[in-house]
Amino acid sequence: MNFSELHRELEEIGLNFEERNIEVEYFHSRNELINSVKNEISNYKTIGIGNSQTLKSLKISEIAIEMGKTVFDKTMANTTEEIKQLKKNALISDCYITSCNAFSRDGRIVNVDHSGNRVAAMTYGPERVLIIVGMNKLENTEKNAIKRALTVATPLNANRAKIDSPCSRNESCEGCNQSNRVCNYISIIRGQHYPGRMKLLIIKENLGF
Repeated sequence: MNFSELHRELEEIGLNFEERNIEVEYFHSRNELINSVKNEISNYKTIGIGNSQTLKSLKISEIAIEMGKTVFDKTMANTTEEIKQLKKNALISDCYITSCNAFSRDGRIVNVDHSGNRVAAMTYGPERVLIIVGMNKLENTEKNAIKRALTVATPLNANRAKIDSPCSRNESCEGCNQSNRVCNYISIIRGQHYPGRMKLLIIKENLGF
């Protein structure tokens, strides 16, 4: 895909999301994206973090801490109780930063979640929500985005978390009813009720699952 084709595609994606009250910004480099994130969170005191390999690769929590922000990131906890409390605090943080498992050209954001805290915070609570995503997670339609979330992201996350589920063994998930399954919650964001609350930050790079 040449530059002009990419520009047209991103323009179309942006329009599809923006008519659903979801802002879109595109970045060619990590430095551009990180500078934008720093600018976004500069006026907020508390930052909630949704567990994400994308955010870890960009060191978003560390950046926010260096800026003097109070960061609620469950991966920094030492006990189960601390994890629970950090998840709750993130739900009412000023700004919530996470990624997604897939997004589509027609303006949908799809997530599969283990405990539900991430999709809950994205949907309602924090004043501002930033969703950082690589182009590897782009699909044509909502249906394809759901398929990617379930057949690509979910098995990878199960293996990362060392959860012995059928998908982690490359088996069919039909009939899987384990209490520790990765895909307890499937969220499809088709729009944002409050204008100016949610923003999709797309980087021209393959990041995360």
